[in-house]
Amino acid sequence: MTSSEAEKVLLMFEQLQDSIKIIAEQHSGLVGRLDGIDNRLDGIDNRLDGIDNRLDGVDDRLDGIDNRLDTMEGKFDKKFAEVDEKLAIIMKYLAGLEDEIMEVKSDLKILKKNGEINKERADDFERRISKLEKELAELKAVQSAVV
Repeated sequence: MTSSEAEKVLLMFEQLQDSIKIIAEQHSGLVGRLDGIDNRLDGIDNRLDGIDNRLDGVDDRLDGIDNRLDTMEGKFDKKFAEVDEKLAIIMKYLAGLEDEIMEVKSDLKILKKNGEINKERADDFERRISKLEKELAELKAVQSAVV
């Protein structure tokens, strides 16, 4: 390449640099605005990271609460199973008492019919039986409300 050609290329290169400077100066406002937007987006990103960290903490606490609730549910289920077992035993016992009361009433009726018991004693037994029947009915009502 000759020196005149080299000078032409150098001149063209300098003109190109000048053109780039002019364009850069014309768009410097836009670049500044874009930089400002970028800075604001960085700030938003930082705030979102902070919110995300706080949400992670809340999620961890909720997981802990969920685990405790699961544990409590297991304990309640166990206790309710125990109560159900005991209630079944009580109800079986109450059914036996009901049968026993019916037998006592029948026996008392026979005793009265045969004159094997005096009226005073028979009336006392009937009052006591009546009281037992009322208490048994109340226990059955409680059982119905529980179940």
